[in-house]
Amino acid sequence: MKRLLLLTFLLGAFVACALADPLKLTSSSPQFWATNVDPKAQKTISLTFDQRLRGKLTDWIGLDVLSPPSDLQTTFSPDHASCSIPVHLDPGHVYICGLNERGLPGVGFQNEKGFTLPSTYLVFQTAGTPAPDDTPPHVAKTMPANGATALDPTRLKSIAINFDAPMNAKKHGLHLFEDKQPVDISRSAFQYSADGKTFTLACDFKPSKTYTAELNNLHDIGFSRTSRVPLWPVQFTFSTGTPQ
Repeated sequence: MKRLLLLTFLLGAFVACALADPLKLTSSSPQFWATNVDPKAQKTISLTFDQRLRGKLTDWIGLDVLSPPSDLQTTFSPDHASCSIPVHLDPGHVYICGLNERGLPGVGFQNEKGFTLPSTYLVFQTAGTPAPDDTPPHVAKTMPANGATALDPTRLKSIAINFDAPMNAKKHGLHLFEDKQPVDISRSAFQYSADGKTFTLACDFKPSKTYTAELNNLHDIGFSRTSRVPLWPVQFTFSTGTPQ
């Protein structure tokens, strides 16, 4: 009987956890990927969630990102679903808050059930003329080209992306989708050219499929300059035909 009660309790706890809503960000100031943010007017960085936060656990600063100067003294709203920190911003800079990036046990933004916010990057750029190293990189060319159709899948063996600046050659932020379904490229070989401007990833493609390449997003800023300034998110799409 005790064993049955224990199993019933564990099953109930499992179902409750499974049905619990994950913590989500509903808004931020500045907004994600905002540009021309007024460095004089923006005195705080604020976040609003869809649920109450657990305690006063926060993690604003990531591992190797361009964090804005702050004493990290967090202020919470009365409903405990919003919080903010004071910041000092300079003109012409890109800033990054690596929210929960460090993944420290028991630390970081989480709801009252203990579900944590996934690693999320709040990236924004202040108004002003940036120094060359503070300028975000841009995509100059892709192979296949955006909108290319009827590509021979037996000849298409890789994706290549050319940037206008040398990139960090140790990582990338490419996510590939086949007919809107994610493709596992975690083990796919990739490399950068000697000048760091061309990224190539080896991949096999199927016939008569539509592919979307997503470069960087809220949870992955792997494409970045050697100065750590990331690429603003970009997508391009192409499709394959029948083998020729």
